[in-house]
Amino acid sequence: MKKDTIGTSADPGLCISPNETLPTNSPLAIGLVMVCGFAGLGLRYLAREHATDDAFQFLIPWYVFARDHGVAGLAEAFTNYTPFYSYLLLIAARFDWLGEPLSLVKAISAVFELGCAITVAQIVWRATKLPLRASLAFCAVWLAPTVIFNGAVWAESDSIWTFFTLVSVALFMRDRNGVASFAMAFSVKAQGVFLGPFVLGMILRRRIHPAWLATLPGIYVVLAIPVLVAGRSLASVFAVYLDQAHTFNRLTMNAANIWVLAGGMPYAIGVAVGMVLAAASGLALSIFIARSRRAGPEFILLAACVSLMLMPYLLPKMHERYFYAFELASIGLACLNPRYVPFAVMAQVDGVLSYLAFENGIVLGVLPAALCNSLLVYYLVLDLWRGERGFRFPKLAWLGFIASTAGLFSYLVIEGPGLNISPVYLLTTGLVTAAALLLLKESQQAPTSGQEAGTPGVAEASSS
Repeated sequence: MKKDTIGTSADPGLCISPNETLPTNSPLAIGLVMVCGFAGLGLRYLAREHATDDAFQFLIPWYVFARDHGVAGLAEAFTNYTPFYSYLLLIAARFDWLGEPLSLVKAISAVFELGCAITVAQIVWRATKLPLRASLAFCAVWLAPTVIFNGAVWAESDSIWTFFTLVSVALFMRDRNGVASFAMAFSVKAQGVFLGPFVLGMILRRRIHPAWLATLPGIYVVLAIPVLVAGRSLASVFAVYLDQAHTFNRLTMNAANIWVLAGGMPYAIGVAVGMVLAAASGLALSIFIARSRRAGPEFILLAACVSLMLMPYLLPKMHERYFYAFELASIGLACLNPRYVPFAVMAQVDGVLSYLAFENGIVLGVLPAALCNSLLVYYLVLDLWRGERGFRFPKLAWLGFIASTAGLFSYLVIEGPGLNISPVYLLTTGLVTAAALLLLKESQQAPTSGQEAGTPGVAEASSS
């Protein structure tokens, strides 16, 4: 029989049940949340006027249309997103007197970013009952560089589908049915399907009735009722994802995935190969989750992280923003078990390297990000497969990763946009990849007997 325990992995005697009363430091946790909360609001306020080409071409005109036409505008396909985003624009337009259109569009993202931070904090709190851990999870998500980039800087909406994705994971971690929330994420944006292998595995594992899969089209149809009643055509409502799939004809849109390493493959062949790889890997993950004897919140969250990482890593035509859900879920995993801190940190570094390709045209950062993401995928899958429990704090590996990453960022910023692959670039790329490999390997090695254990983590202890 298995039970979840919190404590030092190397010393089961220090483990305690998460339901027991734990020494807490609630005032510090509350103070930390307040300080970081206001800091996040300040950063978002400072970035309120920053606009991208996408904002000028799409987001601002969409908002203006919603403001000028009101509910009657639902009869038109004035966005290329699903109907849910149109409703959010209409709500935001009701507050037009508060600020500029771009600021109000960014406010939509900020609301769901806050929801993501609260959800991750709640995941950590329910698993550990440690207020400081939960507050650190909230602050890390709310202030995460990729979160600031995505919403406050770019006004993108990935926080919306990610919020419902995280809620789905949280429900499954509480032994509840999270299929409807997953369906909601998919109805907001197609990227919600990244959690699909995990959800299918949980359906099989817990013998949830297959009829729950009908919520995927069902919720989409329900959300589409207002626009259909307003007079919008069926074709434009139900062909949104099909139209989005034909928008770009590139194997990668700055996404740090396998297709950066296979850029010479013809587009048509790459799409077919990528779809087959993703489908096969997703099915294998679902079967593994269904059959695994491991249990507990850490295993469930780890399985969700693998799903959210593996799908955008293997699928073609991905944007740099599509690792967003994994980046946030990995923060929760790191707060449950500190040996996953390197995974969460590397996810943020790789995300920022990819974002720089669109923000500043610094495309050279995508290659090292793809190499490091390849290591993340390998070690996440290995961890899920082998169920390692060891943890230690690899100080030298951290030092090497920080130094090499700082060197790479400095080189990219100084060199600027372009494809000038110099020996210095190859050196910094190699150092970052090697340091990342060393960091991931050492973070998974358990302390030997008599060696001082690292920071307390979350482990699953077995007893017969």
